Amino acid sequence: MAELETIRGPRWKLEDIDFDSIDATSIRNDEFLFYLLVSASIIEILSDKYSANLVEHFSGNEEVTSWLRDSWQIEEVQHGRTLRTYVQKVWPDFDWQAAHDGFWSEYGPLCQSEQLEPHRGLEMVARCVVETGTSTFYRALFSYVQEPVLRQILTNIRTDEASHYSHFRRYFQSYNATEKHGFFAVIGAILRRMKEIQGEDGYIAFKHVYALLNPGKPFDEGEWVRYNKAVKQHARIHYPYEMAVKMLVKPIPMRESLRRWLELPLLGLAKLSAMT
Repeated sequence: MAELETIRGPRWKLEDIDFDSIDATSIRNDEFLFYLLVSASIIEILSDKYSANLVEHFSGNEEVTSWLRDSWQIEEVQHGRTLRTYVQKVWPDFDWQAAHDGFWSEYGPLCQSEQLEPHRGLEMVARCVVETGTSTFYRALFSYVQEPVLRQILTNIRTDEASHYSHFRRYFQSYNATEKHGFFAVIGAILRRMKEIQGEDGYIAFKHVYALLNPGKPFDEGEWVRYNKAVKQHARIHYPYEMAVKMLVKPIPMRESLRRWLELPLLGLAKLSAMT
């Protein structure tokens, strides 16, 4: 495998965050932010459960599996724990645990090893897609919020996510030295994973948060539509489209000149999708 910087355990700790300094009054009435933070916290905190299939998929490669267990998984769970603590400080009356349990009861059965790419190298490409999504999400959220403690948390998280992306991409390069996946195989893996992660976990999380905020009321699909419309509206201002495109195309085996040529139309398509 290619030589990688290996840091065992998280770069920062939950105890480093001064939750008592949160300016809760500045954000308590922001329902949009509330949904984002609760959804992110209940998804991320379950990373140890998601990762079991991934660790098994790379069994026999101790360098990869030890990094997944000792760094990636621990940091992802810490992201969820930190966001959970923040939510509970700002919105103490919300039953976070009930939202968490409801989400996992529905989403857990969907986490199957069959979702993974059969080739290890292509699964590393797929992980790059996931990390692109999280890195750009937290960067956009950082741009949106002004509350200082939350901005510190988001800085910590997005730094972790960018590091995870770099590890997965370099692991892909190492695997691909022998697996020899070309342009179309890598593009296919990117598109398959983008299709799989297109809001499924976010939708389920939203449903369970909505149910707790509206006890006894049937779920209204229109609320999900309105929420997504708000996401797109804010994305036009805060989402780092150029960063997302560069991260997605970086693993694709091609000449650098062709990569730069490809980025421009993809950037236009990404921005156009946010308008519709």
